[in-house]
Amino acid sequence: MAVPLVAIGDSLTHGVTSGGVCRTDIAYPALIARCLGDPDLKQFKRPDFTGEGGLPLNIEQLLRLLVDKFGNKIDFFEIPRALLAVQNKLDRVEDFWERGEGTKASDTGTLHHNLGVLGFQLGDFDTLTDAVCRRVLQKKQRNNLLQQLPELAMYRATRRTLNPSLDRNFEWYSQFTAAKEVARTQNGIENLIFWLGANNCLGTVISLKINWSKPQDIDNLAYERSCNLWQPEHFRKILDRIVLQIRAINATNVFLATIPHVTIPPVSRGITPGRTGTDALTADGYYEFYTHFWIWDDEFSKNPEQYPHLVGAEAKLIDSVIDQYNQAIKDVADREGFHVVDLCEKLDQLAFRRRGGQVTYPFPQELIDALQTNGLPHRIAASGRPLLDTRYIRLTPNDNNQENRYRGGLIGLDGFHPTPVCYGLIADEFLLKMNYIGVTINRPQNWWSDIVRSDGLLMEPPENLEHLENTLGFLYHHTPVKKILDILRGTS
Repeated sequence: MAVPLVAIGDSLTHGVTSGGVCRTDIAYPALIARCLGDPDLKQFKRPDFTGEGGLPLNIEQLLRLLVDKFGNKIDFFEIPRALLAVQNKLDRVEDFWERGEGTKASDTGTLHHNLGVLGFQLGDFDTLTDAVCRRVLQKKQRNNLLQQLPELAMYRATRRTLNPSLDRNFEWYSQFTAAKEVARTQNGIENLIFWLGANNCLGTVISLKINWSKPQDIDNLAYERSCNLWQPEHFRKILDRIVLQIRAINATNVFLATIPHVTIPPVSRGITPGRTGTDALTADGYYEFYTHFWIWDDEFSKNPEQYPHLVGAEAKLIDSVIDQYNQAIKDVADREGFHVVDLCEKLDQLAFRRRGGQVTYPFPQELIDALQTNGLPHRIAASGRPLLDTRYIRLTPNDNNQENRYRGGLIGLDGFHPTPVCYGLIADEFLLKMNYIGVTINRPQNWWSDIVRSDGLLMEPPENLEHLENTLGFLYHHTPVKKILDILRGTS
């Protein structure tokens, strides 16, 4: 019997949420596998990143630590103690992943079925291996006392994902060769998901500047590249190379997902000084400036040039480049007989701020029912629509307007990666496509309820989210947490 599912991708496939990959059972491939005959995930092999809350850092866990020690707000005189508490946590995380158990072989098998790796770009699919990453780690690793997060996390994650047993027989396996070996040794692959490309453009909204790819980047390894926005013709050349290898895996069904518009998640916050609501938007939904999400509107508006930012025209340019990537993906799928899951379109439908609050995405009724049965009726509007959106998570429980009390809920605390419920929506879109083409789907009765219960930010959000300006100010001005996004896109 063929393997029901193999997934290839980046952090979105790996299962990163709120700054780290930890529980790979809530990654969308695992959620799909539960519906393809493996409800308890006994057969679907996936890496283990549970140590110390995940790699590189679990921001949700950090916020809960601060709540336990300092309540819902850190007062000025408590900052030194808070810094010490954070430093102790960072020391443990760094030690685990750089020198401790996180560097050793894991017991999750020799070949995984979830082959997603945080930080991967399109061209890393057939070039990054355990052996390459081991060499990079030996060459570039250093002990940074001022920025104590696990360095070169992408390379550490690659080793633990592509060669978890640290077996020399698998040290040259890339995502491509690992998937091909799964197919060869496990009677083929029924469904293959391929979703790479977000990191070919994500760096633009993290660094807030555009650095175009050069022709040599097509053949460069990850650590040799410095670009953060790939020329569409360069993207197409790599895609054309890779499609031959996807075909060679010889899966029964191949699903390609489109790349989301990276200007929608709150990792970069749109601001038009002096304007709010829909008045701040252009006719096509863009703001005058885009800056870091921990910079408040009134602070930025006093002197925009004081802060790093993109202008609206640059944000539109980035999205137009992504549109060209997605057209290339659709062209390849059409030519090869692959199936497209248009996740870019779905995120566009969910884009709360860009749409002036007029979300058009049709939430599954099963999710709405699960919110109700798990004690979350306050996350359902009077109209029946879930109060879940793409804004940064914020609690204002005393607001007289129910719909303002709980903002966000689909994007985690790093401002880009999905929450468990959002991973459920992603899985649901793949399942709808699979069902449409005739794949047998046996969704467990408690599927959505399990997802809702697994979402700590939804079930029991940290109390310091009520004082978001204070909390973000501490995290992004007194700790190295702001480096996480660079780490997750493979540049640190």
